Amino acid sequence: MDSVNKRILGATSTSYNGIKFKSRLECSCYKKLEHSGLDFSYEGERVVLLEGFKPRNITIYAPNRKIVGRYSKELNIKDRAIINITYTPDFIVVKGDYKIYFDVKGKENDVYPIKKKMFLKYLEEKNDGLKYIFFEPHSVTQMMQAINIINQLWADN
Repeated sequence: MDSVNKRILGATSTSYNGIKFKSRLECSCYKKLEHSGLDFSYEGERVVLLEGFKPRNITIYAPNRKIVGRYSKELNIKDRAIINITYTPDFIVVKGDYKIYFDVKGKENDVYPIKKKMFLKYLEEKNDGLKYIFFEPHSVTQMMQAINIINQLWADN
């Protein structure tokens, strides 16, 4: 059963092959990859972009959440740990010395551009002998273009 995905603007989650996708576009792109013959994984890697920490030299005052989206009027001391900032690409294709990431986007949320830059910087600084490619398709047509680019890359090598 489809349901509205509150984390992705305008997205409707859907299931296929026992996998729950965050959007119908992700599901459609999964099917295109499935039919492409490429060996791929869905959300197969989670990268920590910024390590969390327990504040020791900072006193943080913030309102408590009463319910989702609403806060109390009073400020209170917050002593919880700050969690990691992570990034999970939608799809990964690995072949030879290439590692190819896909992040399928319908509508971007306000956090995505920052996480994308942090992820690209993370890839740029890796020194593991792999060649990285990052695709950001916003439609099934663009996903098919990405698959064609990959197939052409394999044909040229």
